[in-house]
Amino acid sequence: MGEDVLHPDDRPPGRGRQARLLSLVAEDNEAGATLLAALKRDPGAVGLDSLLTEITKLNDVRKLGLPEGLFADCSEKLVAAWRARAIKMYPSDFRGTAEDVRTTLLAALCSSRQAEITEGLARGGRRRQGQG
Repeated sequence: MGEDVLHPDDRPPGRGRQARLLSLVAEDNEAGATLLAALKRDPGAVGLDSLLTEITKLNDVRKLGLPEGLFADCSEKLVAAWRARAIKMYPSDFRGTAEDVRTTLLAALCSSRQAEITEGLARGGRRRQGQG
């Protein structure tokens, strides 16, 4: 983690966010697979190491460039179902789906995890300051 999740060849102009998402499950992209696996894991026990890991995950997922409110027009239940489906899938499973399905599932997972990580870090910061 913390590495660039894209190979230089995976950066076609005009495909931007979608290319970055699809790179997570591209064959021979170890950095993308590592980020995907990290996003699927729970943060673990609270401590300095887990805090630093979560910050790294957040920075890496932000590099995907997903816009805020990406799923604002979708029900939370639907996005949660997409996220749950994505969590159970291996990179090869993603590659076996249609590109639009793959993109949607990856976006739901990454967007949800970005929000969860941000919320978790903010909540932890408030707790340390005695505000929560």
